[in-house]
Amino acid sequence: MTILWTVIITAGFLAMPALARPTLPFGIRVPRERLREPVLRTVRNAYRAGVALLGAAAVVVSIGGVSGLVPPLVMADLLFYWAASAALARAKRLGEWTSRRQGVASDTSLRTDPVRLAWLFLLPATAFLVATAVLGLVRYSTLPTSLPTFTGLAVDAHHRIGTTPWTAAWPVTHQLVVLVLAVLVVVVLPRSRPELDAARPAASARRYRAYLTGMLRIVVLVATAVNAALTVIALQMWTVVTPSSAWTVLAAAPVAAAFAAALVWMARTGDVGHRLADEDEEDSGLSQRDDDRYWHVGGTVYANRADPALLVHQRVGMRWTLNLGHPMSWLILAALAAVAISAATGLVHLPSR
Repeated sequence: MTILWTVIITAGFLAMPALARPTLPFGIRVPRERLREPVLRTVRNAYRAGVALLGAAAVVVSIGGVSGLVPPLVMADLLFYWAASAALARAKRLGEWTSRRQGVASDTSLRTDPVRLAWLFLLPATAFLVATAVLGLVRYSTLPTSLPTFTGLAVDAHHRIGTTPWTAAWPVTHQLVVLVLAVLVVVVLPRSRPELDAARPAASARRYRAYLTGMLRIVVLVATAVNAALTVIALQMWTVVTPSSAWTVLAAAPVAAAFAAALVWMARTGDVGHRLADEDEEDSGLSQRDDDRYWHVGGTVYANRADPALLVHQRVGMRWTLNLGHPMSWLILAALAAVAISAATGLVHLPSR
């Protein structure tokens, strides 16, 4: 298993530069007229060589029987990425990569006619929740005095816990959390700051709209797959079926399929849809505003007090992040910290895996 995770992590880090927007290599904004600078190729090659050699060494060590390599490997690969980002930022600064007149683009239609996901897409995830809850109510009176332990996408039949309304309802409560999170994402993401290119405002707006639509569908697809897996888990916990490896595989299969579909879609779409075909390649004469000073840790952390946006799209990876310059961000982080502390102290139960 360690070898498999080593290969997956190494492949993921090797793919990161290819998935990023061309003008944001390693989280550093580079003017389009500078994309052929030799230093860009040098930094990319050095990063890929370092990640590949480290991954190969980790595989060899794993074959030798050494375990526990995954966390150090992730940290080392992150250091490679941050080093590449720092090297590129230094080259940009020393080379005085000035660009054309800078600006920003805005698409008011994303506010007046925002991307909306039909609520019917949430029906399958809701149906799994309702069906599981009804089954739980019917089965509760006949449950044994102890239940197999819920461990995420599996159950441990050898480690049992006492039957109470709370422990018996764990699959349902987790389905509810998944559904609520999916609804929040569907509502919040279309209201986040759109990622547009001032050099190609119309084309980037169309791409972003298509990208956001696909991302919302992926979120709902994953939520549906997780709720389906939790239904299978509930069948095992409530003694409807006997826990076994086959049922564990059946629970994991929809989740694996959903994530595989998400990865394929991300590879074809690219960051904020930059790989989507668009015949209109206009040039406004502007270059996207350079705001590197607000991005930290290789383009993963954003802090800008002057920006009213709470959620912004990360420069690295196809995901959003909080603007740490916004006061609301710290309230959200405090709430998450409170949940983590409650889980660590046993006040709130979270799956062991």
